Amino acid sequence: MVSFTFDNLPASEEEIDFSDLESRFVIPEQEETLENVVVVDNLPIVEPEKEEKLIKLLKKTFGKHGKVKENGIHMPKDNLGDKTKSKGYAFIELETPKDAQAVIRNLNGFPLSKAHVLLVNPFMDVEKFTEIEDKYQAPPAEPFVEHEHLKSWLADDYGRDQFVVYTGKNLNVYWNETSQAAEEIVSRTNWTEAYVQWSPLGSYMSTFHRKGLVLWGGPSWNKLIRIIHFGVRVADFSPSERYLVTMSQDPISLEKVNQDLGPEEQHQNPYTNDDEGNTICIWDVRTGTLLRSFAPPMNQDGTAAKIAWPQFRWSPSEKYFARMVQGSALSIYEAPSMVLVDKKSMKIPGIQDFAWCPKVITDPRTGVAKPEMLAYWTPEEGNLPARVSLITVPNKALVRTKNLFNVFTAALHWHPEGHVLCVRVQRYTKSKKSKFTNLEIFRTSEKDVPVDVVELKDCAVVFDWEPSSENTRFAILHTSDPTRPPMNATGMTTVTAKTNVSFYALERKGKVVKKESFKLLKTIENKNTTALKWSPRGRYIVLATLRTFPSYELDFYDLDFDQSAAAKSGNPGDAITSLATNEHYGVTDLEWDPSGRFVISSASVWRHPMEHGYILWNFNGQELRNVPMEDFKQLFWRPRPRALLTEEQKRDVRKNLKAYAKDFDEQDERKIHAADAELMAHRRRLVTEWETWRAQVEELLTEETDEAIAGGYKPPIIADSEDFVVDEIVEEIVEEKEEIIN
Repeated sequence: MVSFTFDNLPASEEEIDFSDLESRFVIPEQEETLENVVVVDNLPIVEPEKEEKLIKLLKKTFGKHGKVKENGIHMPKDNLGDKTKSKGYAFIELETPKDAQAVIRNLNGFPLSKAHVLLVNPFMDVEKFTEIEDKYQAPPAEPFVEHEHLKSWLADDYGRDQFVVYTGKNLNVYWNETSQAAEEIVSRTNWTEAYVQWSPLGSYMSTFHRKGLVLWGGPSWNKLIRIIHFGVRVADFSPSERYLVTMSQDPISLEKVNQDLGPEEQHQNPYTNDDEGNTICIWDVRTGTLLRSFAPPMNQDGTAAKIAWPQFRWSPSEKYFARMVQGSALSIYEAPSMVLVDKKSMKIPGIQDFAWCPKVITDPRTGVAKPEMLAYWTPEEGNLPARVSLITVPNKALVRTKNLFNVFTAALHWHPEGHVLCVRVQRYTKSKKSKFTNLEIFRTSEKDVPVDVVELKDCAVVFDWEPSSENTRFAILHTSDPTRPPMNATGMTTVTAKTNVSFYALERKGKVVKKESFKLLKTIENKNTTALKWSPRGRYIVLATLRTFPSYELDFYDLDFDQSAAAKSGNPGDAITSLATNEHYGVTDLEWDPSGRFVISSASVWRHPMEHGYILWNFNGQELRNVPMEDFKQLFWRPRPRALLTEEQKRDVRKNLKAYAKDFDEQDERKIHAADAELMAHRRRLVTEWETWRAQVEELLTEETDEAIAGGYKPPIIADSEDFVVDEIVEEIVEEKEEIIN
């Protein structure tokens, strides 16, 4: 409006100019959108008197993932005569479209009750579906892209295994060889920034970086999945490699991730406001999608709890996973929905540890899989004894429980086949001045779950089942002084502790009524052993002294070597025989290959500064290859999936092993000859290259000499092969005079 004077007064109200006020106080037009509205299907159909209760439940459920507007839940109704009922769906209006997306991502497929699993979709999809043409048009066919087979290495003609070696800044993958150096498959520099890890079935190799985790695989070792999790320290796969759990000490920050990714890559940020501040993430391995994140574990008083890894433990079917809140509760979740079973944790006061049965057990009569099983233990508290409990999942029914007294601590050890559970119980003597161990062995596959007790006079510090389905044997490492030797910051010790190693087996007696109990087979006394390493196929074991500088022995044993002596004495323990005793200076780690034919002992620069590298042994302790490596860090065999052969087929293979062994020996012989032939061909190629080069040089020299002579150059005279030039020196006496001087 122009400045006011009496000369320019408008004649009427219509002539007043308000343009300057309109431009100053203009209200921007808001685009109407329904992107903040979601449609929720499969709700319970309720009557008016229960509607308010359902709305409160929906507000509470949806409010955890986004802010619901006041009066933002609209539930259509049906008029059925005199009654009015809801239609089983609702429209929920949230504050922002971002809240709507968070609700869809977290609650689509959420079990509101056993009979009602929510289906949550954007309201805007309704408009999209109404615009679909009546006549169907097939989408254009996408070109087929062939992906590499993630288990291609299993088709190796020689049945070789692979292993990865991390030295300095280099990461190398090799084929294992018996009679010659390992064959390199791939080598890359700066492939990882921290360390390397295989998935449980060997499909993926994971490398750790500042910004997250990368999964590699296939014959070309291409990047398959990138996991964005800043500062990731550890990772754990589910048993069948479908899920991946990662943990970082740095809480998730959306702003930090966006800044680091940059404007062009912010769409790759997998996190939402719900993930802010969490440190543990669960991912879908096939797609790299974030399924859920969790806050770090907390104590009951609100302080940060001590972090144990793995943080989550998976059932063998991958349908469930669980984690423990030390001393108070056990939380069991379903996959892939990532929600709590029965929507709540199990309150278990004092819980100290738990373990899943590692295999799904089937009923031998019907072939139907039984419910999965989980074991946990609680310590003594007041007048209440310590207790071991077995429950089934998901119904959480109690299968078996046993009370224990005078308990100091306990550890749970499932047999790999899942039919036996050993609880290693450290107990006080009556005087409370010393400790001893009881082994409480639950036979979980039998009716009423009978328990065998093996009582020791000293303390078992290591327990390990033989990984074989045919034998129920185990080895223990026991000592009168269970105190761990002092270790330095890298986990090395300079103190040796005298230990004993004992082997036990399930003994069956009786012809009519079968009586079973665990019997001591043999005890090997006064060893320096710190670790027991069974072959993955059973029977063979290495008693190793690891990370101990004064001692570094490797003792190889065969539990079935001398069967004739065992049959003669009637004691199966007499078959146990020492195959070899070796040493590897500074040994820090030991690993069997998946076939059980080879063992690698290694010395890592992460543990001590001297003589790094690895030694390859065969199963009976014969050294095959000693490979010193500067700045050696890690070596891991590539795992193999479980064999598809039945137990009957395996027995048939063992029965005809001599025939197979002949074929294998012929293959090895051909391979050695092929290597020799390749070496001879290489040498012949070098000689041919030398002779060709010499002929070319001689021809060039002749041409240059001819050109020089034509230009006046006089070459030195060179005698022919038939003429000889002899230089002869002749001395003659011209005069001789003799004079006597007085």
